[in-house]
Formats: sequence, structure tokens, C-alpha cells
Amino acid sequence: MSTAADEANQQLVDSLIAEGALWSPALIAAFRATPRHHFLDRVFQFQPRTNHWHEVLTRDPDPEALKIVYADRALITRLSPAVGSQAPVPISSSSQPSLMSQMLEDLSLSAGLRILEIGAGTGYNSALMAHVVGPGRVTSIDVDRNVLSEAWAHLRRFPDRDVQLHHADGREGFLDAAPYDRILATAATPDVEPAWIVQMKEGGLLSMPLALAPGLAFILRGTVRDGIFDGRLLRAAYFMPLRTEGESGETADEGTWPAGMLERRAAPWGEWFDRRRARSTWLRFSQGLALYGLLHGLRVYYRGGSNGQLMYGVSDAADNVCWLGARDWEYNGTTGRDLGVTLWQTYRDVGAPWATEFRMRAAPRDGPPLTGGPEEYVRQGPRCRQVWQMIEHRERT
Repeated sequence: MSTAADEANQQLVDSLIAEGALWSPALIAAFRATPRHHFLDRVFQFQPRTNHWHEVLTRDPDPEALKIVYADRALITRLSPAVGSQAPVPISSSSQPSLMSQMLEDLSLSAGLRILEIGAGTGYNSALMAHVVGPGRVTSIDVDRNVLSEAWAHLRRFPDRDVQLHHADGREGFLDAAPYDRILATAATPDVEPAWIVQMKEGGLLSMPLALAPGLAFILRGTVRDGIFDGRLLRAAYFMPLRTEGESGETADEGTWPAGMLERRAAPWGEWFDRRRARSTWLRFSQGLALYGLLHGLRVYYRGGSNGQLMYGVSDAADNVCWLGARDWEYNGTTGRDLGVTLWQTYRDVGAPWATEFRMRAAPRDGPPLTGGPEEYVRQGPRCRQVWQMIEHRERT
């Protein structure tokens, strides 16, 4: 007999299909057979009026709780302990279902593949993958023993999936079950981890949230061959950071930008991004511009602008800074203004590539050599050497 929760799950799956976030029959079946409410005991919602987190029990969801559980949004499932006057911060969540389904589709899952998941979370994601690839084929690790304990309790409802849970530092992967056909990270990191490259089968797929700078984070997907990762950015996405035991889990802040009085001028793109245009147009443009600046050695910041829109800033080694807004620029003197003008003109003249029109190759510092050509950008990441390149053929629809 179908319950209200079961019907809510089917409606969520139908909406994911209709929105184009879910399309393969095997994954559709997995979502239908894996209700989200079985993986959520409680969620936390922030109340701006009281400046506190409010706990909502969802283990046996009433109609109001069902609306929360089956909304297409990320849900906070665990907070850090409050220490003194320091408020708790989110340290674990259940990802937005449409983003989760797209990331699983990106992996091209099929029966028999061996998968490593970095970040067990609630166990929901690993249960979905195990429905497709088969019992005992998914290994899920987490650095937080409390998170693992809850994931284990949730997965007891699905013994046929036989997900293998282990306590481990995600940055080190899990060598005991390697090599893997697929590695999926569900926590953000500033670079490809060398251990993930080493533990991947030749030609295997890696998907991960890559956090390049404050406000500049994307899903990165690619293959590993001959010790080199080769992939491209797919879509903007924001995840909690990958952490080690004892780290707070706080997300990266906006960064500390150079101090000084700022002057203002009209942006050179003037009325291009007025309200008649889709907000996503400005986001794509500004994210691409910020990434282009990063690849040219600039530091990147972000904050909200006077009109409420996201605003990226760039600065150079001499602390010249320019904030690049949809309507206005703010900068610290002529050199700051010139920094923005030069970046914009260079970006414009190469066709204003979107962030998703860049590919990246990465190798550990002691791995195979990587060299950059005249149209490539060499960057030293925290873990790997990187070479970035605009994709050769860009088709925008």
C-alpha cells in the first residue's frame, strides 16, 4: 500500500525526469526504489529572525516535513558542536536531488562497476549507486564516525545493496578496495587528490566538486589515463569542503581583499545584463571572467553588490583590486581600473569563454610531466600540477 511519503518520492522522480536532470532507465529505477525520507532522521533550517538553527524531525515525516524532505534542495543534516560563543556550522548535508541525479548521470553507471564514494553523508547516494552497479560494488568512506554511524543505520533498510562503509580520510581514498572504475567525491576540494588518480583504473571516471576560489566552484569530471587526469568543468555547484578529522567544516569565506578607498565607474558592458535578461547570463559571464583572471595569476574574491547580484573581484601581486559588477566597477585607483580593463579586453578578444568551456589536465607533482602550449595556462594547484585549456570547439545553444 502506497504511503504519502512513497507518493512524494515518485513525484520527485517525475519532476527530475521532466527537468532533464534524470534520464537513464537504471537510475530512474534506483531513485524510485530508494525513498529519500529513509535517509533523513532530522534536518536543520537556519532562521534569520532568531539567528539560530531549527531542528526538524523527519524520521516519520508529517505533511509539512514531507514538503521539506522532497523539495529539490540541499538539506543540512549535521551541525558542528557549539564552542563557547562560536555558533555551530553545517558539517554534513543531503545534496540537492537534481544536482545529485546529474552527477550520477555523469558517471555513466552500469552493472558490475566498482565505485568509491568520498563522503558517505546520509548513505542515500551510495544506495542509489548500489542499486545500479550491484551488491558489494560500492565503497563509501567518511572521516566523521558519527556520519558513518547514521549512514550505516539508514543502509540497514537496504541490505541487498551491500554498501561497504569505512572510516577514512577522503583525501587518501581507500586503497584496500582499489582500483576503481568510478570515483565520486561529494565534498569540495581545491584540487584533484593524487590518491584518487593512483587508485583509479585506466580510463576510469572521476567526478568531484572543485572549489577554485571563493564563489568559484564547479563540478569537474574526467578520465584517468597513464597517471594523468583529463577532464572539464560541467556546471557551477557548491558543496561543503572536504575535511579531515578535527576540522570544523566551515566553508571558505569571501577572502580578505586589499584595503583602501574604492572609486566607482560604469561597467563597460553597461546595460547588457539588465533585468530583462536572464540572471544566469550574468552568472555565466562573471564566472567565466573570474576563472579567466585566476588562470592568469590573479587572486579572486566575491561579495554581494549594491544591487544584490554576485560580484567578483580580482587583484594582482601589487594589491591593485577591481570589483567587476553587472552595472558598476569599484577599484582602488587608476591601476586598479586598468587591471579590470586589461582583463576584460583580453577575455573579450578570446570570445568570453564560459567556465564550462575549459578543460583541465592534472598530475601529481611526482607524476608524469605536464607541459603547456601557447594557448594553455599552467597552474600549480595545492596537490597537483595543472594545465588548463579552452575547449577547441565551442557550441552554445
